[in-house]
Amino acid sequence: MKLRVMSYNVQSGFANGRKVHDYLPQAEHIASYDPDVVALQEVSIRHPFGKPIDYPTLVARRLGMNYAFAKALEYADYFPGCDGYYGVAVLSKYPVELITSIMLPVPAGIEPRTAVITRIHAPKPFYMVSTHLSYQGEFEGDAEGRIAQLSAVFRYLDANGLYPVILAGDLNSQPDDPSINALRGKFDVFNDGRSSLPTANSKKFGWVQIDYIAAAPHGAVKCEKFFNGSDCSASDHYAVLADLEI
Repeated sequence: MKLRVMSYNVQSGFANGRKVHDYLPQAEHIASYDPDVVALQEVSIRHPFGKPIDYPTLVARRLGMNYAFAKALEYADYFPGCDGYYGVAVLSKYPVELITSIMLPVPAGIEPRTAVITRIHAPKPFYMVSTHLSYQGEFEGDAEGRIAQLSAVFRYLDANGLYPVILAGDLNSQPDDPSINALRGKFDVFNDGRSSLPTANSKKFGWVQIDYIAAAPHGAVKCEKFFNGSDCSASDHYAVLADLEI
């Protein structure tokens, strides 16, 4: 079964240097590539400084896709009176079943992180994970922290036999980061064919590759093509895509 997978950090629906808050530019950008499954990060519902929109519902409706959302945090914990949420999501042309969401380990006082695990009821069913790891320099020992975050996902997948699985997201890790080496231990990392391709403009490091698509177990999914989307004005990240065969 052939499959086009996209991963996209959508910056809470803000585009063009955070001057525009609207789901449509990003929805149109996603639609232009006609993906079968999309992993979204930085997904907001009623962002406190934007329009009071339910981003995943509106984008899924515009694309005619199904979706599952998992919250990492409630805005009310940071902005009293705001009833919104922030997290990650999976969009799918096929029926999508929410299996679970996992709160990933972070030190006290650090931004909460989550992973959403879904089952995609395609002609050949598979599991799909969208996640967003802690960024480089966010806390002391963050490199080991990202390994621990991925390990929490690995343990759940292993304990429940959730394979074959595609994991995609903003891993906030460059290709030589220890967390990506840990990912390679269990997953085929499809970025590896184009490991110099930048995906986001980091304030600390400049243009770097930090958005990934990978699959496990090794050899279960073949990658025919890995590439970036053509536009980074609709978010502060490029969308990344992989044409796969399960």
